[in-house]
Amino acid sequence: MEKYGYHIAVLCFSFFFIITYTRNWRFFYGVNQHDNSLVIFDRFSLETANAAILGKSGGGKSFLVKLEALRLLLTGTDVIIIDPENEYEKLAHALQGEFLSFSLNAGYHINPFDFNDAEKDASELSNKILNLHSLCKVIIGDITPIQDALLDKALVETYRSKGITQDPQTFKNTPPLLEDLYKILMGIESQEAQQMAYQIEKFIKGSAQGIFNSASNFDISNSCTVFGIRDLEENIRPVAMYILLDFVWNKIRKDKKKRILIVDEAWYLIRNKDSASYMYNFAKRARKYNLGLTTITQDIGDFLTTEEGKAILSNTSVQILLKQSQTAIDQLATVFDLSMSEKHSLITAAIGEGLFFAGQNHVPIRIIASEYETSLIS
Repeated sequence: MEKYGYHIAVLCFSFFFIITYTRNWRFFYGVNQHDNSLVIFDRFSLETANAAILGKSGGGKSFLVKLEALRLLLTGTDVIIIDPENEYEKLAHALQGEFLSFSLNAGYHINPFDFNDAEKDASELSNKILNLHSLCKVIIGDITPIQDALLDKALVETYRSKGITQDPQTFKNTPPLLEDLYKILMGIESQEAQQMAYQIEKFIKGSAQGIFNSASNFDISNSCTVFGIRDLEENIRPVAMYILLDFVWNKIRKDKKKRILIVDEAWYLIRNKDSASYMYNFAKRARKYNLGLTTITQDIGDFLTTEEGKAILSNTSVQILLKQSQTAIDQLATVFDLSMSEKHSLITAAIGEGLFFAGQNHVPIRIIASEYETSLIS
């Protein structure tokens, strides 16, 4: 600093946004478009470390997320990414991270019946059954009250068939697989139960067999882990994202450390009431385990027109709005109390420009990256 004749305190007081919003001046996002001061912020300093990034396609959402992930990794924060389009594969390889591609031939498997056997609370099994109940509804779709009761009974029986009961000592037993639930449903002399079994069948011996019907064969051990699901059928992606969320949830409860979980194309989950509710509960509990959840979407309506979407958004402390479409801007203006000039700036924004909200305050921002950072993430 002395080389340029400036004192650090003088520079700090010239950056109003820094003084107002940050405690330890850690993460550089870009510059304030009004006065070119730096926008430096630590999302973990707020009530929650959750963030939402909203913008139309081509506005710079992925670039911003990759840039923040890169900088967070440099501070020792682990990054986990659920990637529906395999957009983060290059970043994972560049950072010597782990890219796990889910497809019929990839060889990676997750058993959705796994649960956190480190938890010795008897309620662990009940909570897991509730999560599986919601997962089955994501797979099956709407179910009748009779099917709801039959499904609950079948899930309990599926665990019991492997000797797993409410006794925490049984949690160490090998968990069942999806095909065990399928067999139990098929064994119930009820048309309603067998209809549910047929819906699950594609994961047992159909087009999606094996991926989520085998013992889990990997763990999250790298500081940068990306789950790529582009090669799965479109209608299977919401199921995969739900299962991956649950897999991550078990991991973070076993091993509490500072992490960011990035869910790209979050609309896959928000459009379904059960998966959206699960994601909201995930967001509410994340801070307890030192986790920040980042949700990204170009379909703003999914956040703003569903109760679950609005609840997820309200549980974020940081929101970044990038370039918006004419059709979405009025909804955003109502939610974020935007002025006419701010609405116009979001409609006409260049790539990487937008509004940065932190708590009750916001500034216009231009995302800045070095040439080296750009070479890693673009």
